[in-house]
Amino acid sequence: MPAAVICTDAFIPTARAQAAICGIPEYPFGVVAHPLGSLGPDVLRERAVVAVPQVIAIVTGRGGSSAR
Repeated sequence: MPAAVICTDAFIPTARAQAAICGIPEYPFGVVAHPLGSLGPDVLRERAVVAVPQVIAIVTGRGGSSAR
């Protein structure tokens, strides 16, 4: 089953490091603005709108944001 990692921009270095540690330095992941935990439904919906095209690209093999 295809899957995609999504992280906030504050965690890009961590996501890159984890991918490298796992031997996949170019592992694609989606990125949304930080933070998420304290946001209301409307702002979360906006973040989801940003994430969806990235997830589609990752699960269809067309890329992601590991190069950011």
